[in-house]
Amino acid sequence: MTTAGASSKRPWLALVGCFIVSIGFNAYLFAPASIMPSFVAAFGIDKPTAGLSISAVFLAWGLFQIPSGFLMDRYDNRKLVWAGVFLFLVVSVASLFAPTYPTFLATRFVGGITAVFLWTANANIVSQSFPQSHRALGTSLFVASAPAGVTLAQAAGPTLEPLLGWRGVVAVYAVVTLCGLPLFVWALDEPVRNSSVLSVSKFVAALGNRRVLAIAVSSFCAYSLFVFLNSWMPTYATEVIGVDIATAGALAALVPAMGLVARPGGGWLSDRIGGRRRPVITAAFLLVLPALIVAVFTTSVVGFVVALVLAGIGSQLGTGVFYVYVEELSPSESGGTSLSVLMTISIAGSLVAPVAAGWLIDVVSWTMTFAIGGLVAVCGIAALARLPKTTSGH
Repeated sequence: MTTAGASSKRPWLALVGCFIVSIGFNAYLFAPASIMPSFVAAFGIDKPTAGLSISAVFLAWGLFQIPSGFLMDRYDNRKLVWAGVFLFLVVSVASLFAPTYPTFLATRFVGGITAVFLWTANANIVSQSFPQSHRALGTSLFVASAPAGVTLAQAAGPTLEPLLGWRGVVAVYAVVTLCGLPLFVWALDEPVRNSSVLSVSKFVAALGNRRVLAIAVSSFCAYSLFVFLNSWMPTYATEVIGVDIATAGALAALVPAMGLVARPGGGWLSDRIGGRRRPVITAAFLLVLPALIVAVFTTSVVGFVVALVLAGIGSQLGTGVFYVYVEELSPSESGGTSLSVLMTISIAGSLVAPVAAGWLIDVVSWTMTFAIGGLVAVCGIAALARLPKTTSGH
């Protein structure tokens, strides 16, 4: 993606500003998870219905991701983020006064729309702020803001609820996003956008770019594995390993926690080996395979921990590399659109995985579910088989 005035003078400050903005959004995304009983009690709903408070955000994100790519390729990405922050603040405040659960879900859905700017546009800004030699590292450090935000929500939610109430817990993370905005504004004093204007015909063509779709399919597999592990490992730990629910939750938290190291680590490794992207992604999926095998056969907590650590690293090592890879293999005028295609298909994996895995567990068995997970990892490798290991820039 060719940009006009991409601010490379202060790339690390740009990264920190975007990182903090993203932490606030990702904490908002998963805020209901740590205080779910409060939703059930407050609105008189069952647990699956309460889970819609998270699904609504993902649904909006997926629906609006492709149109946002067109905007990212035509307009200054900084202004899109500013607009996203403003809308995020409005819906966060509105959620404090939502009288019914459908109304509350509506605020969450609108909040999900802001993801296309607070996450995807920020990822694009970070990528364009760093020189080519450190682009994968910078982008991979940024995507670590997702597990950081999830960790913040899980850790802070129960503590904040007695002080702010459950509504306040959902809304308060907008303050975190605001804290990142001054750094964002200071670091980015020039426009971040394409130097060439994306036409509608080229936008449509970009949606069918085979290289982009191949990377997106591989990312779909990685996101599916990550969400499957986060969704069902606590249940597996209680039903199969035999630990109590509190211990199961603590063990399962190892999966997202590994992302704090694995996500930036994948970008660093990719830059370190000469900008090669495909080998890092392949290695990531190869780590998942033994993790799933260990999970199937282990009956001990130690063995389960080993499986979770390997799976957590493997499912996230390539996350930031996907972002850089898809932009580097895209036409210069449609980098934002290609990034949006990647995110749309990746989010589809996040939506499908927990439901499909739950069905497999109920209808077939845990063993078969893990076997299907292994097949998904193999598909993630196969999807990239015909793509270059590195980009033309290297």
